[in-house]
Amino acid sequence: MASKRKDPAWKYGVEIEQNVPEGVGKKGYKYIQCNFCGKTIKEGVKRMKEHLACTHKDVAPCEHVPQKVKDEITLYLKQFKDNKISSQSYFEENVGSGAYYNPTNNSGTGSRGMRGPMDRFVNEPNDNGPEAKSTNAKEQRKQVCMDIGRFFFENGIPFYVATSPPFTNMLRSVGNFGRGFKPPSMHELRTWILDEEVKTTNAMVDDIKATWKKTGVSLLSDGWSDMGNRSLINFLVNNQYGIVFLKTVDASDCIKNAQKIFELPDEVVEEIGEDIVVQVVTDNASAYKAAGNLLMKKRPSLYWTPYAAHCIDLMLE
Repeated sequence: MASKRKDPAWKYGVEIEQNVPEGVGKKGYKYIQCNFCGKTIKEGVKRMKEHLACTHKDVAPCEHVPQKVKDEITLYLKQFKDNKISSQSYFEENVGSGAYYNPTNNSGTGSRGMRGPMDRFVNEPNDNGPEAKSTNAKEQRKQVCMDIGRFFFENGIPFYVATSPPFTNMLRSVGNFGRGFKPPSMHELRTWILDEEVKTTNAMVDDIKATWKKTGVSLLSDGWSDMGNRSLINFLVNNQYGIVFLKTVDASDCIKNAQKIFELPDEVVEEIGEDIVVQVVTDNASAYKAAGNLLMKKRPSLYWTPYAAHCIDLMLE
């Protein structure tokens, strides 16, 4: 396991189990015990390097670290910092030089990109008249759209993403914020922003789940094959308030076994509650059909329903 870890600090420490009560300790961090002094570092491998390099930064220095190891880790930290500064400088240079829209141009409304929310309530004087102002606005919008297009093209983002409401909300929020907005970093996107979105999504799912007993639900079984040719089944729950994804099951070893196919949705029905599930919807293959009959025989309160689209597809084939 240690051989797969490239960080040099792992050569001088060993990961230990986090035997701490719930709510105590550093959640998400690796606990590492120093080989030289025996101290347990609770804040992860980064703090372990600070400990070995004796930087006195957020962690006590190691009193028994050999000078050779100290020099090695110190050099690693310096190189990492230099690379980070170089990458940020390169990023900022590309941001400035590659943009179509330049808020400092001489188009008459060059300050448009530096406007804030209050500017919409203030009339901006324009010596060239409303027609020239309208022309400049159209040209600037064209340049902004080119920047948005380049973002899509260089990152291989499908064009239909532009129809997503969050895409429009994102641009509106940036425009409403106005001057000086600093975009989120990759670290922010994968840490606190992701955490907040997970909380929001969980709250939305909980709201939908709260309606299940009142409305009843349909359990949807969606079979598909991944790039490794595994036969996977997605289980989703639907009512008029929305669809909730429950889980994905690898059914590669039982895709044609009616008994096994029956057991998979049967377990999910048990998990949701038999009194809540009105129908189970699956493909119309022979194994699914037999499994549906077994399910209705065991649970007379629900119905098995084949996908209409799959039925039509089989007829056309």
